[in-house]
Amino acid sequence: MTYMTNLGMGTRAKRALGAAAVALALAACSRETLLEVETPDQITPGQANSPSGAAALRVAAIGNFAAFYAGDVGGSFHGLAITSGLLTDEIESARGGTEHVDSRAQIESVQPLNNTWSFVGQAHTQLIRAIKAVDEFAPTNTATETATKATQLAQMYALRGMLYVLVGEAYCNGIPLANADDLAPATTNYTNAELFTAALTLFDSAATIVGNTTADQPIRNLIAVGRGRAMVDLNRHADAATAVAAVPTNFVYNVSYSTTSIVNSIYNWMFGTLNYAPADREGGNGLNYVTARDPRVLVVRDAAGNPTRRAGQDGIVHYVQSNFTVGNAPVPLGTGVEARLIEAEAALKAGNAATFLTKVNEARSGGGVAGLAALPDPGSAASRLDLLFRERAFWFWGTSHRVGDLRRLVRQYGRAQETVWPTGPYFKGGAFGNEQNLVPSQAERNNTEYEGCADRNP
Repeated sequence: MTYMTNLGMGTRAKRALGAAAVALALAACSRETLLEVETPDQITPGQANSPSGAAALRVAAIGNFAAFYAGDVGGSFHGLAITSGLLTDEIESARGGTEHVDSRAQIESVQPLNNTWSFVGQAHTQLIRAIKAVDEFAPTNTATETATKATQLAQMYALRGMLYVLVGEAYCNGIPLANADDLAPATTNYTNAELFTAALTLFDSAATIVGNTTADQPIRNLIAVGRGRAMVDLNRHADAATAVAAVPTNFVYNVSYSTTSIVNSIYNWMFGTLNYAPADREGGNGLNYVTARDPRVLVVRDAAGNPTRRAGQDGIVHYVQSNFTVGNAPVPLGTGVEARLIEAEAALKAGNAATFLTKVNEARSGGGVAGLAALPDPGSAASRLDLLFRERAFWFWGTSHRVGDLRRLVRQYGRAQETVWPTGPYFKGGAFGNEQNLVPSQAERNNTEYEGCADRNP
């Protein structure tokens, strides 16, 4: 089984091209086996009540998380990375019917909202069930088995914590999540802040369980970055910086994908086919992801280095991303670069411009991307904030960070939404709406314990 962490990776381009990674093997199974998605009713509670059943549930949970995060299943569904990027200035629609998300005027009954939201529920349910099954049935007859069980449990608690962070950043307040209890099923509607707080509890559980072996260190780093990210979302910047201080800048925890089961959706929908495309200055406020020629956001270019375009499914010509050019390209979930930028933001909050700039440039020099020169101090608090969020946007393109960052610029820093989000005329006609978060699909309204978003606040 290929573990989901790849350490010491080079550039994102190298990762997208399938460069060799340092992988941790926890069991003898293939990546394709690991990424086979099982729906919750395909492994019954009775089947799970054994070591082999627990192992199957764990594999299914990892696969479902991969699908939820940035996966494509069957060429028809894609996860959060594209849907959240579509709402922001990262990605634009290149297929008919998805303009409602791209233009910030979502229609609950129209894709891709249904499929992306279904992945949320599947991943959440499987992680809960897998944690319970592994905790009860994973073998502990030897020291090796005991250590393996601890590593596996810590990984799943950390992934569940990351799911809460990702959902809290991307979706509106009042999100329903089920408890996956077959005997006493119930749904809890969470505010974003409650999700971030619950994530911290899950990361604490992971940190308590995880061991001290070399094999455990990637999970320890993921826990630290996850804690820092949740604390940033809760406006606890000094605590966040403390949480990530020990994470090395070159750390990368990748979610793995496959060419035969769960495919990297950014590749499949934005390179193999052109259903979506990288945006450039979308809605006026959007960043120049393409024309900046930044090595962190790659697009197909001609021999002279000029970006080339191709017709999308909508018949309009678009740029083509080349960060992820193969179906099994991994997608970063937690990185040391993010740790450094968390520290940079804490320094900026504290008024320490020198440390802020040092941390930004540590990320640029140690994050594995060639051609990034050190940045000078832009000279004012507002311009430093602009620089920080621009750096985050280019480092984290395609990894489900941007909705949370744009929301924080409004919520934590008091920026007017019309100065942050894409606005004005929409390139396919009409105008951008004013939505700042995703909504669950209309199908969720069949849940009698859910009545729609509590609010659409940033």
